[in-house]
Amino acid sequence: MRELLKRLFGRQRSKMVSRKPAVRGNREAFENDDGLDWLFPPDTVADPAAWDEYWQNQLSHGVAGFVDLFVEDGELVDAMRGNGLKSVLCVGNGLSQESRALAWAGFDVTSLDLSPFAMKVASEAEPPEDYLKSLVKGRSGGLNGRLDFVVGNLADPACCPGPYDVVIDRKTLQLWPDADRPMAIQAVANRLASRGIFFSQCHNGFWKPGEPLLHAVEPWFVTQGWDFWRTGAPLTGRVAWLYSTTG
Repeated sequence: MRELLKRLFGRQRSKMVSRKPAVRGNREAFENDDGLDWLFPPDTVADPAAWDEYWQNQLSHGVAGFVDLFVEDGELVDAMRGNGLKSVLCVGNGLSQESRALAWAGFDVTSLDLSPFAMKVASEAEPPEDYLKSLVKGRSGGLNGRLDFVVGNLADPACCPGPYDVVIDRKTLQLWPDADRPMAIQAVANRLASRGIFFSQCHNGFWKPGEPLLHAVEPWFVTQGWDFWRTGAPLTGRVAWLYSTTG
């Protein structure tokens, strides 16, 4: 297992990008192919066993390293340092090494995930310093912030209650059913300090040019009257920093 982790997280990110699987068409078409079911997250936000199986498949097919493909936290690190923010909660962390990179950059970070397997793998990974540096876009590191890995459900208010200066959601809250998503977003927001950043990435893998690029959680922040992050603006309260990706 340790050698596999080194191969997955030890390679340069540029090489990982070149090996990204070429997935085309719509999700339904691929789900009808029994050989490609493993590509997609399970249709549950509450079953640890299903997520254990998902991450095991990502490892066995050699694509787990792509979990960090869109992690470019340089500007986030700058914002945190510029505003004196220290503590971070990464919800739905999976196998990502983002939390380790942020701890390397000097922050106190907690990784929370439903999958015991994912937390075991993420905690045992030993990515080289150049990999961590790439995740924070070359910002200074080696500052050894605290790093904790916690197995739990983000909907459980007793789990990692915070408050945290920053909460990070990468493609997790968008997985919640429409009817339950407001509750899940609120549960994460409840962990954020009165002055802090709620960073959320939403990914639409089947977006095509000309179509609107929607962020699944943005309507909630608009309805709740949140301010949105503006680079260079002083941080005086709680803001949402939304990031959309495609491909």
